[in-house]
Amino acid sequence: MKDLYCTILYIGAVVLPLLLSPYAAAAPVAAIGDYARESFAPVRGESFSIPVHLHDPANVKQIKVEIRSSDGDLMRTLRITEITSDTDEYEVKWDGKDDAGNAVPDEAYLPIVIVTMQSDESVTISEQGSSGGEELYDFEKTIRPGVIEYSLPAASRMLVRSGIKNGPMLRTLIDWQPRTSGFHAERWNGRDNDDVIAIEQNPDVGYLIVGYELPHHSIITHGNNSESYRRYRERHNWPLIQANDGQRALERNGRLLRQEAYQPLLQQKSPRIDVSLLSAGSRQPLQRVSALDEMLTEVKLHPLDEIYLDQERYEISFFVDHAFIAEEEQGYVPFTWRWSPGRMGIKPGEHLLTVNVSGYNGQVGVKNIKFSVDGDEVAGVDP
Repeated sequence: MKDLYCTILYIGAVVLPLLLSPYAAAAPVAAIGDYARESFAPVRGESFSIPVHLHDPANVKQIKVEIRSSDGDLMRTLRITEITSDTDEYEVKWDGKDDAGNAVPDEAYLPIVIVTMQSDESVTISEQGSSGGEELYDFEKTIRPGVIEYSLPAASRMLVRSGIKNGPMLRTLIDWQPRTSGFHAERWNGRDNDDVIAIEQNPDVGYLIVGYELPHHSIITHGNNSESYRRYRERHNWPLIQANDGQRALERNGRLLRQEAYQPLLQQKSPRIDVSLLSAGSRQPLQRVSALDEMLTEVKLHPLDEIYLDQERYEISFFVDHAFIAEEEQGYVPFTWRWSPGRMGIKPGEHLLTVNVSGYNGQVGVKNIKFSVDGDEVAGVDP
């Protein structure tokens, strides 16, 4: 597929998981109030206030707030047990820590309010399944050297990628991360993750900037850069969330919902890939090869990312100096591509090999490797 980056622009505009709510619709017993802000930094000692309005406090015994991840993982349980008829406004404060007392990763979290009545009946209030997933259109974007700027109408989850038009994807700058409403400036060094190429300096550079709205009343944490959400779940040995294959809505209130919103968050993250250049004879690592010699390009996936990609189809594509060379449409790993630079018409000198592993739900893993071809002549190519 030569127009891989164009493919990214169309099928790569995916959204992150917004699992259907398992909670029943709540009776008009309580409501979550408007927030004073959309995000906070737990590592700085900040806390977040969740206002809860009770319609009939005299009939309420307890307010419980479950802080859950976008995948529905229970992070923290908070309670207010002193309910009086003197006031119908209550405030639940969260310090940004989980039930074990550790700061949660930078992510978006949703409060699930469970009100226990005097009759011991419980009523649940949640925005999950009734909001969020609405695709963003026509938001302001500006691209300048070293910075990508955009303004969001609502708290959203964003994906920002850079690559070559009609060529490979070279870097994911923002991998479906939550952002507050308003102005954002994503700063970067203009290079790929492997620091072997200056992407911005290429005249054919292209960008993908897409997003979708988070559920109402989502809470975004920031500042805890020591551990990612993916690493947090792995460390807790939590099972992988399965995609919801039930009935999916196409739109809500006239706005398009991305179907990928029904999939787990980690399934949408860029897969972690490892690529090795090996001698075809000895299978030893190499960086230089003679023009007509054969070499192996071995592609592997992180085991957990392999599990997610195995649930769908994916392809492995190879580019040299941004030009499409080969692909395996029915991807599998470990995958070994045996090839000769000379027989591919690649001239002697230094070159860039780019490997893209692209899931059919829009995930793209990328690896860039420099290699050199020795020799004065290349088969089929004038010196």
